[in-house]
Amino acid sequence: MTSRLLFVTMLSLLLAGGAFTGARAQSQNPVTLRGQITSTDGQLVLYPATIRNKASGARVFSDQGGYYRIGADKGDEIVISFIGYVSDSVVVTNVAGTQMYNVRLRMKERFLPQVEVSGKWNPYQLDSIARYEEFRPFLEEKNYTLVDTTKRSSGGFGLTFSPFTRGSRQQKDLRKFKKLYEENEVQQYIDYRYSKSFVSRVTGFTGDTLLQFMRVYTPSYGLLRKIPNEDLIVWISVRAKQWKENPKVVLKENDLQ
Repeated sequence: MTSRLLFVTMLSLLLAGGAFTGARAQSQNPVTLRGQITSTDGQLVLYPATIRNKASGARVFSDQGGYYRIGADKGDEIVISFIGYVSDSVVVTNVAGTQMYNVRLRMKERFLPQVEVSGKWNPYQLDSIARYEEFRPFLEEKNYTLVDTTKRSSGGFGLTFSPFTRGSRQQKDLRKFKKLYEENEVQQYIDYRYSKSFVSRVTGFTGDTLLQFMRVYTPSYGLLRKIPNEDLIVWISVRAKQWKENPKVVLKENDLQ
């Protein structure tokens, strides 16, 4: 009974401390910037978009409805980003209270030129470096696991279970964001190595024929990572020849490489 009472007391103090921290944060940031983040036409909700206060370093994610809120002071610059879209920013003008700012982000151009722009980096690498720098604060934020081995329990196993931390909305949004980031990096690399302009030069296809061919024949990320350009040209040429003869016969990825 005593142990249970102690647990309840400690939990109450912890929750009270969290509420106090939140209240103190609100007093430090008299302005709450809030709004919704969608695509340019307003039809696509962007989740989880990243929202970062450049002055304070505070950062949050939008929720599943695209809505966000972040504390700020007058003059703070807030940067709003979503993977694959052009970022936006706004300077807080209010002194206190709530400032509304709905964000409409424009999709970035997906296809990069297949040319070397420097002696060291290709366009994909430069773009990838820029993306990492843009999202660095979020990418370097720690993911919590269900079992936290950094906190030693007194039970002898040296493991502490923390379902509340891992299950928090912030952690769920962080895991979702990192997954989207990784998927986008894969797609960006595929688009760079297997661009429409490159495939068109190899096959001679244009317009709908090119798009149909690329829908049927797109090499996997794993293949593109290991195949040199010369072999990729052969890979495309073999499939283009088959397509011209009979587009209904589809070669497998490893056929006639």
